[in-house]
Amino acid sequence: MASLTRRGVGLAGMGALVSAGAARPAGASSLLNPLTSPRGTASSGGVRLKQIASVDLRGQGDAFSWSVSSMAWSPDGTRLVAVNGLGNFLNVIDASTWRLLVRFRVMRADTRRTFGFSASGRELIASKRVEPGSDENPPAFSVFEMDTGRIVREAQLLPISIPELQGKPKELALQQRRGDQKLAVSPDGRFVFLSFEVRGPGPNQFAYVFDGHNGQLVGTSRSRSWSVPSISLDNRLGVTTRSPQANVVPDEVTIFSLPELKKLLSFQAHPRGVESLAWSPNGERLASGSSATVPPRDPEPIRVWDATSGARLAGFIGEFEPVSSVEWHPSGAFFLTKSAKGDENLRGSLVQFLSPNGGAPLLKHFAPDRVVINGPCFCPRTGRLAWFQQGQILIHEIQGL
Repeated sequence: MASLTRRGVGLAGMGALVSAGAARPAGASSLLNPLTSPRGTASSGGVRLKQIASVDLRGQGDAFSWSVSSMAWSPDGTRLVAVNGLGNFLNVIDASTWRLLVRFRVMRADTRRTFGFSASGRELIASKRVEPGSDENPPAFSVFEMDTGRIVREAQLLPISIPELQGKPKELALQQRRGDQKLAVSPDGRFVFLSFEVRGPGPNQFAYVFDGHNGQLVGTSRSRSWSVPSISLDNRLGVTTRSPQANVVPDEVTIFSLPELKKLLSFQAHPRGVESLAWSPNGERLASGSSATVPPRDPEPIRVWDATSGARLAGFIGEFEPVSSVEWHPSGAFFLTKSAKGDENLRGSLVQFLSPNGGAPLLKHFAPDRVVINGPCFCPRTGRLAWFQQGQILIHEIQGL
């Protein structure tokens, strides 16, 4: 079975970098908030965002190094972690001073959320993808000390306990890991979910569930293609199951129990594919966003589902596809979506606060002229909102809710 090994090796030889980082102090004028600038618009029934701080990542290596593809707050809200545009660096920011504590390499991986937090909340769990042509067999995932980037534990993928792979695990494991890789860590740090897609006919998605404490492989599965993993507080895994008849039969959302990956529920979701998926804080609902980018458009690109029956609870119409991000506020009273809007000559980012019960947006912000907003996420303790825009991480307080 897989095992977890301890290491006392730092990342000095892997590009570790401690930097003060440029920060705007708390209490900065809301006039600097792009939501209130002439180039941005925000509308709601009194709900607004006030920018209280910013962290400037420009100058940290090349453009891909200081760009941000996704972010998450630590469970206690004291750290904000950002993945760079290539998915191979983690930036750890102190949420009391808004200073960059450390920036370290985690090896190349998928640019979506490529990390999670350990049970203590003081460590980061990240994985590595095998590059084409490589004979390397890296750990399934590594556990990093958050404030230093030091590797403290690693979990090995081999041997794999899937019957179809017996006798030739190394070759197939490497083949799998050259494909797109998805990682999700349960909110309590108890389980680490990894999946790899192998191109070809038939069931081509290999999934593994590890014990987050000791690295033991505790669950495996093989099925049709999965993507967009999201884990609830009670350790249910929600994934998108792609239809073999893409663009004909809607993608499905499938819910499994962890660690055994027992199927609990499956229901048809968006007719043009699912780009994003997120559990409500109480685990009763799922919000999803469409991946449609070409006609015919999805009539409801954003939908809310009952997580026990699969019933559609609410849908939102409009021209905002693909919906690349769905994030619930810790109160569960609303969720945020981020999507592209506009034609290819004038395409910006649209951020909306939506009620799970439907209705008009509580708040809407459009950043035009190719301005890209990435990684929006809420702090689980304070409810503050962070997102990345034009080289800076902007931190906002929500007012009027």
